[in-house]
Amino acid sequence: MTEPTSSPPVERSVRSQSVESDRQPSVYRSAIDWWVGLLLVLPILFAVVLGIVLIFNDRAADASSMFLTAAAILIVTAIFAAPCRYTFLTDALSIRCGVICYQIPYDAIQGVNRSSTLRSGPALSLRRVAIQTDRREYIISPVHRERFINELKSRLPA
Repeated sequence: MTEPTSSPPVERSVRSQSVESDRQPSVYRSAIDWWVGLLLVLPILFAVVLGIVLIFNDRAADASSMFLTAAAILIVTAIFAAPCRYTFLTDALSIRCGVICYQIPYDAIQGVNRSSTLRSGPALSLRRVAIQTDRREYIISPVHRERFINELKSRLPA
């Protein structure tokens, strides 16, 4: 009869799981400035209101065109702006804004700074964070900017 296997491999497994649980993925949504939200919603509202006005003026065909335009604007906005979030993975920072997705390995990050640049990036606020790598600079706008910067810096290699 064979002896039961010893438990050290299980203990190591439990220990490695507890270490990994310290670095669970955490997600930060993008901050949204009120005026950016307005810029995203205003064209849709304008097309809908214009469609309603056209209905009251007995121009149903034109109204349907405006409603289709509003739907198209909504779909395009959703494709490129929702969701806008930043996720700390075990080995990389994932940046997602709609269909656009980047993964930046922590060891490729050379610098992290507060920013308020107007340059384009997956950010819906001007309270931004600039992340420098050897290839490019990523501009993002997490809701809790200081906490995000601290967490990112804690994940960078020494």
